[in-house]
Amino acid sequence: MKDTCPSCTARGIAPADTRRRGDRTVDGYECPRCGHTWATVRDLTAYSELHARRAHNRQRKAAA
Repeated sequence: MKDTCPSCTARGIAPADTRRRGDRTVDGYECPRCGHTWATVRDLTAYSELHARRAHNRQRKAAA
């Protein structure tokens, strides 16, 4: 998942490191523009319905 730098608002920054901790992922970022570093923690259970819908839509398109 790409993010936006909270310091200089550069967009589309890919994580430098990703770790999974149970039902969460921790992504570490470093902005190539200003050098600012930050981390995000995402609860994967919050995204489960979204991913299920996308998978269902892909299956429907493939069957069509």
